[in-house]
Amino acid sequence: MDFKLEEILKKYKIKAKKSLWQNFLVSETILENISEIIEVFDKNIIEVWPWFWALTEKIIEKKPLSLTLVELDLDMIKILEDRIQKKELDISEIKNFEIKNCDVLKHIPFEKNYSIIANIPYYITSPILRHFLYNIESTPEKMLILMQKDVWNKILEIFNKKIRSSVLALFIAKKSYVSEKLFVWSHNFIPAPKVESSVLLFEIHKKFDYVNDEKFFKIIKIWFSANRKKLIKNLEKWWFQKEELIKIFKILNIDLNSRAENLWIEKWCELVEKL
Repeated sequence: MDFKLEEILKKYKIKAKKSLWQNFLVSETILENISEIIEVFDKNIIEVWPWFWALTEKIIEKKPLSLTLVELDLDMIKILEDRIQKKELDISEIKNFEIKNCDVLKHIPFEKNYSIIANIPYYITSPILRHFLYNIESTPEKMLILMQKDVWNKILEIFNKKIRSSVLALFIAKKSYVSEKLFVWSHNFIPAPKVESSVLLFEIHKKFDYVNDEKFFKIIKIWFSANRKKLIKNLEKWWFQKEELIKIFKILNIDLNSRAENLWIEKWCELVEKL
């Protein structure tokens, strides 16, 4: 652990709360690397679940135009306010600085052009991604998210066509391109999680906005409920005549023996739109 971060933990008697699934990243090098992956200077940044503010300090040093911190833990907010008061953190050059004590799933950003930086626990990863990609009007330009291996493996499936698709990977691929930027070993956290983590960069796009989101979700969930069966069988069960489906599959150049997990995002969107 870095000495400076160790001193902060001791000074404020910070302990991770199991109820909030807290794991504190305590490597200065990794924190610095994370803060450099996306442009921060003169940009609107929202940091989600900053916890004991180690990454926040790196972001502040890079002088964003605005910085909104969304934190559920009141104890952590008190620590931040104390550090600002004692001039340990200098926010004087940030035009708009705000701390939001709220559930991130209820946070509606007012910014139009912004990026999200977040360290999120396993159990809330999918809801947070869906919130910022689908549930709000003003979606981010980029999201830089530190998450555990169990989740990022599933997300990256759709961007590696040697591996099968999944509902999680598809709903993310409909709205963003995802790339792995940094691998983080578990010993860089306190307490150390049981699995390794990685920093993923989500770059938001509108490539598949021609397909209705609600329709897309409804259909892929039904198809993946029996993803080992042939896709054409699932469709025949729910909506269509087999003859119709065969015609559509041939038009879209989809193998009649395909299963839900075999189609990539491009074909899924074409098929949903055609149906």
